[in-house]
Order: sequence, then C-alpha cells, then structure tokens
Amino acid sequence: MTTSFFDNKKRITIGLKAVAALLSIALLTGMCSVKVNAAGNVSGAGAGSATGATVGSVSGTSKIDQSTFRRNVDITTVHIGSDITEITPGAFKGLMKLRSITVSENNPFYASYSDCLYNKDMTELLCFPPQLDGAMIPSSVTKIGEYALTGVGGKLKDDIRAVVKSQAEQNLKLEDVPGEHFIHTKYGVKWREADGSYSEPDTELKKLIASVLEFATDETMTQNAQLERCFKYLVDFSSYERNNEVPVGDWTGEYAKDMLMESKGNCYNYAAAFAYMAKGLGYDAKVCTGTVLSSLGGKTPHAWTEVKINENWYVFDAEMQDAKGDGYYKQTYQSYPAKPLEKAAAITVSF
Repeated sequence: MTTSFFDNKKRITIGLKAVAALLSIALLTGMCSVKVNAAGNVSGAGAGSATGATVGSVSGTSKIDQSTFRRNVDITTVHIGSDITEITPGAFKGLMKLRSITVSENNPFYASYSDCLYNKDMTELLCFPPQLDGAMIPSSVTKIGEYALTGVGGKLKDDIRAVVKSQAEQNLKLEDVPGEHFIHTKYGVKWREADGSYSEPDTELKKLIASVLEFATDETMTQNAQLERCFKYLVDFSSYERNNEVPVGDWTGEYAKDMLMESKGNCYNYAAAFAYMAKGLGYDAKVCTGTVLSSLGGKTPHAWTEVKINENWYVFDAEMQDAKGDGYYKQTYQSYPAKPLEKAAAITVSF
C-alpha cells in the first residue's frame, strides 16, 4: 500500500511504513493522516479522498480553513508544513476524530506541543484535538482561541479553561493588575492609585520597596515574575540575625523597614518585608505567626508570609529559604518542607 504527500512542493509516493517514519506519525488501522503545506495539497494515508483537496492561496501565501478538510472528516492526524501562514479559527471544526496536530519547526507562525496547535509564541491554544484525552499545556499559554475546544469533553474542557485562566492571571503585567500597587514607568517606579493615576512613593516603607523593585525588576516582567524576583532579592541580600523577642502590637511595618534598611533580621523581619513587597505588587498578603518544627526537635516560634494568588493562599518563607537553600517559595501547608507549620495568628498588611 502506498500514500503520497508533498515536501518542498514535490510529490513523493512511498510505502506506508516509510511515511509513518518520515512524518513521525503513528498510522493506525482505519485512521487517516494528512500533511498540509503550501503546495496546495492535502495528502493522506489510507484516505484516498484527501488527494486533490486544496489549500487556498492568497498573495503567494497559504491558509487552512474549514473547507480544507470538508471531504476528509475521518482524519485523525494533521501535520502542518512550514509554508502555511494562516489558519482560520474554524479550520478543524469538522474533524471530530482528530487526535493529533503537529507543525513543522520551520513554520514561522504556528507551533505544536503535546499534539495541540498553538501560535508560534505559544501564548494561545488554537486547537485541542477532540479525541485527545490529555495534554501538557505550556505555562506561557494565557488565551484559548475561538473553536479551539470544539468537541472536547465537558470535564476536560473545564480543566483546560481553568489551567489557562490561572496562567493568564499569573502572567499579567502590572499595568493590567487592578487596584493600588507599584508600577515601572519611564520616570522610575511609581505608586499607582486606584483611579489609575501615578504618584511618588510617599512613605519611608514605600520608598524602600520602590528601590528594591527598581533594582531587582523591570517593566518587561509579569506580576508573578516580579514577585519571584523580590523573594530572591530578599534571600540573596539579607542575613539572619537572632532575636528571641516576639513582636506585639502593630509591628509589621517597622519590622519590614528595619529589614530593608539593615539587610538583616529574624524570621519576623523576613516575613514582614516580603509581605509588603507582595502587597506593593498588587497581591493580598499576610504576615503569619505560629510554630515550625525545630532542627533540635520539638517546635519553635516562627513567622512567614502568605500571598493570595488567584483564589488560593500560598506560603512564602524567605527566612527558611535563606537558611535551607530551596523549597520555601510558594508552598502549601501540606507541601511545606519543615512541616508541621502551625499558624496561630495572621496580620493582613496594607500601606
């Protein structure tokens, strides 16, 4: 049995096994595979009706639309060549048996990953094949294209939407984050008011945090990336100083200022400083106090930070990260390495 496809605009006819090896596509009995490129052809394995189908050309470029596969509804695998420059939103709507889309690495406009179709930058999911029962979605994906989930089952569709929504919220630039927070401008780091206007940092604590953001972050970073960079800054440029006094009253602002001015402090200083950094980036943040497992056995008083990301609160422990080296960024109480971490009180910070 033979099949045909187009490569570099030349027609080649070879055996079915060779096609499978060349395209790196598993051709299963009773399934149809096609390769599409700018030669204006769709060719298939085990799908004679695919031969002769056309891809419309516009000004020397080629596109794929819903008419491309109108007579090939049993197609299960599509490979997109390097010369395809446009794929319309409804191009794959009729392919309810589709389980895989791959794209030439040389295509400048589109990419594939884990059998799904994306734009080249992998920021938008363009097609999740309806017969694909699961896939890894790159963390860069923040948008789902029109008709991208056509035919995908209900729960899987909901899961995909939830993942992409979460990633979109974590990949926001600060200019897109509502409310009051710091923001990079061409005149330096400013404070953005709730109404969108900018002002100079007007307190000592705001000025200290603005200077950290000026040094450790820039305007190209997402809100999430700036949070991670601030955590790293605090760990890298601070040192632990033992102080057995447990703070009382309205202490978080002063402890944060001391840490940022002196670059040293105990767990209460670390926790307060990072909480205000997170708040300055537009997150809700708390300083938590309680106990943690002691290296000498038993429990010891401790403080850490909680930051709300999307709808969930996460543990950030800069002091333990500084002491242990890793594992204390964005944890839960279940995943926290030195558990049990037991919270006795929490203070919500604000400027």
